[in-house]
Amino acid sequence: MSSEPETRCESLAWDQVLGWRVGRHRLASPAGTPVEVTSALAGVQTQVATSAHQVLAVRCASPEGIDLDRLLWTDRALVKTWAMRGTLHMLPAAEWPEWVALLRTREWRITPAWVKYHGVTAEELDAVTAVVPEALAGGPLTRDELADRVAGLTGHAHLAEQLRSGWTAVFKPAAAQGLLCQGPPRDGNITFVDPVRWLGKKATRPAPDPDEAVAAVLARCLDAYGPATVQDVARWLGVQPKPARLLLARHADSLVQVDLAGQKAWLTPDGAAAIAGAAPPEGVWLLPGFDPYVLAPISHRAEIIPAGKVDAVSRTAGWISPVLLVDGRIAGTWEPSTARGVTTVTVTPFAKLPKAVLTAARDHLNSRYAPVFGGPVRLAVA
Repeated sequence: MSSEPETRCESLAWDQVLGWRVGRHRLASPAGTPVEVTSALAGVQTQVATSAHQVLAVRCASPEGIDLDRLLWTDRALVKTWAMRGTLHMLPAAEWPEWVALLRTREWRITPAWVKYHGVTAEELDAVTAVVPEALAGGPLTRDELADRVAGLTGHAHLAEQLRSGWTAVFKPAAAQGLLCQGPPRDGNITFVDPVRWLGKKATRPAPDPDEAVAAVLARCLDAYGPATVQDVARWLGVQPKPARLLLARHADSLVQVDLAGQKAWLTPDGAAAIAGAAPPEGVWLLPGFDPYVLAPISHRAEIIPAGKVDAVSRTAGWISPVLLVDGRIAGTWEPSTARGVTTVTVTPFAKLPKAVLTAARDHLNSRYAPVFGGPVRLAVA
């Protein structure tokens, strides 16, 4: 393989890029089922379940009848697990082997500070990861049950308390290895399951060619979040720039390098062909918190967020606000509140909004969010 992708596009304009991304994110023309949209978005971040539901509601063919509990726990068509950046995501179950192939490429940096904070050494972490399949052999376990079971199997009784307090970080390597994912809630508590037993051996078969599997997931990422720089890919996956650079170089023959405002960025060949003819984005959308259009790529934020407004969109502790998107760029934020059965969405604009934008926002609210909120909705301006 060559060390650099072939350059086919001299330069891309931002209107082209944003017009293409709005289309790829199915905002202009909602289409598909929740599973199909999750695949097109290369996973949906789901620390906040209501946000994940809304991400799908604004993109699927219909916002009605989206039942994530059924898709996760009954149909088992989606999987909830720690994935990119070590954050909770929903992924299509049918793509599980390919995702595991990618997540296994991520190296976990266990620093002295990490050991001190979590109270678990690198050797103990390896032991925890190794016994997770045995611990989950009997079926779903709550966090406390899994902590006790792992402590018993490793012979390290002190780990039980550490796993309860630092469990999210300590079990993430097992999730990245495809040894653990979330299971159905029990009495209000989350559970964990063995993906092989939960999804079945057919769904969790090892990828026949890990390189091809990684290339397939990387292509989904670039088709959803491209054009992406090395730093964008690194941030999306949750690794340092060097591993991201090596990942792109390894799959260079199947990628296209473009120039985006003076930066080298990457697309798939199909993406590069489509973006060349993309029209500027036109439309008004209310995007939920943690929406993937806003989350990634980081190099696009300077273009889609007005100067001085980044803190209103990307808030403290990694919280991403719900936003008003106008022609591909963020024009404000919004928050819902419910009283007497009516949900009011209050928009805080970054500048005075034309009446046509407010009308379009009201239409989008009624068509896409009324089924989600389960009752009448109204738009207000702060």
